[in-house]
Amino acid sequence: MLRGINVSGRNKIRMEELKALYESLSFRDVKTYIQSGNVVFSYPGSRAGDAPSEIERAIERTFGISVPVIVRTREELGRVIRNNPFKKKRKEDPAKLWIPAYAA
Repeated sequence: MLRGINVSGRNKIRMEELKALYESLSFRDVKTYIQSGNVVFSYPGSRAGDAPSEIERAIERTFGISVPVIVRTREELGRVIRNNPFKKKRKEDPAKLWIPAYAA
């Protein structure tokens, strides 16, 4: 998740370019979600801790934008979805729920 990308016309990055950037970093199965700055990707487990800073540096180098990058594992996102109180109370479709970037 990229904080502050494509908000109110600021820090604009096209998702095709963002996807290409992640692929250039050797991440696999890269998919972007609308113009949100959210990217789903696979990476070798040994690089997990380095991914946020690696992505931040690449974005700054490529686009001239300094933004915080938050990476969550599949397990972390699954835990957030399972524990989301709105899902149970309002019977919301999990595909339509949003979660704060800090929830993990």
